[in-house]
Amino acid sequence: MRNVFILLMLSLLNFTNVIGQNEKQYYFELNGTINADTGKIILIFFSEFVSNDLNELEAPIENNRFSFSGYITEPQGVFVILDNRFMSSNFILDKGTQSITLVTDSSRKVPNVDNRIMTNDYPKYNEYFGELRKKWDKFYGKSDSLQVHYNYNIPNTINLNLKKEDDSLRIEDKEMLLKYCKKHPNSFFAFWRLVDLLRWGYEPIYDSIYNALSEEIKGGYAGTIVSKKLNDGKLLTVGEEFPLLKCKGLNNEPFNLDVFNKNSLTLVDFWFSSCYPCRAQFNKLRNLYHQFSTHGFEIVGISIDKDSNREHLIDVIKKDKLVWKQYWDINGRETNQLSINVFPTNFLIDSKGVIIAKNISMEELEVSLNKSLQQEN
Repeated sequence: MRNVFILLMLSLLNFTNVIGQNEKQYYFELNGTINADTGKIILIFFSEFVSNDLNELEAPIENNRFSFSGYITEPQGVFVILDNRFMSSNFILDKGTQSITLVTDSSRKVPNVDNRIMTNDYPKYNEYFGELRKKWDKFYGKSDSLQVHYNYNIPNTINLNLKKEDDSLRIEDKEMLLKYCKKHPNSFFAFWRLVDLLRWGYEPIYDSIYNALSEEIKGGYAGTIVSKKLNDGKLLTVGEEFPLLKCKGLNNEPFNLDVFNKNSLTLVDFWFSSCYPCRAQFNKLRNLYHQFSTHGFEIVGISIDKDSNREHLIDVIKKDKLVWKQYWDINGRETNQLSINVFPTNFLIDSKGVIIAKNISMEELEVSLNKSLQQEN
């Protein structure tokens, strides 16, 4: 028995050594300055794409300075926050010693970082997207002005036009990223931009962007995770049948695809009980449900709440009067497998169980229901 135990331990040690050989660790040091005297800087990683389970690092500010150090296996996409007062945009952390300068009144902007990628790769990327960035700034300025003008209650018709303009810019953005990657296949900044986009859900153009990148980037740990998420994400593409999920109702009844066959249109809404944007849409969903549920429209809610949040989930369902079907993907296990990372996320399904729209706005949903269900009736 003792010999068996020794052999088992040797096998585990050998397996660990193989992992260590395949994933070489590189030391990094990030020394920073900031126009703040006190506080705590947090360096946040895209933990799902990091091979050593690195999630975040903390560092105190002393005399306007701070410092991080540790090990990474490849250049990493990261961002920093300061005590909920400041958040940077994403930047690339590289191996070796590097510096960063933070200015607290430039929140959500790419900070000045002195390393190989941020001094050589990022300026090319930044220049390439300069004109598109101006378009985004103009769009956001117009959107903000309309919000103020209508006291943050913009009419549906104007919201629909804003959504169309937003969608058009997003398409242009992704098409430009594809062209950029074809021209600069070794761009780590472009790769981590793809990682950031993928967090919002799969789109077919992401396959082309990924394939345009170099074998070095695709062969890294993060690259292999992106490949898997792209394959998983294909299951929820417009035109595909919605998959059977292993989730159950709060009374333990299993999720069943028959719900789609019984209705002309079904909205599958992924949410969780502490998500403000998720709950903010419930009033509109409730109105649409009462208006169209007798004409072939159904809603299926799928919560990703943690196991410990059951009571709060039930309270929210009662308080928000969610009278439509509710299922629970405990701890988001199924949802994560499908690369759904942003909430709310929704899918509009037809009577054959086929996805016909993804992340449809409440205004677009109302137009679609009026058009489709009135024609059928």
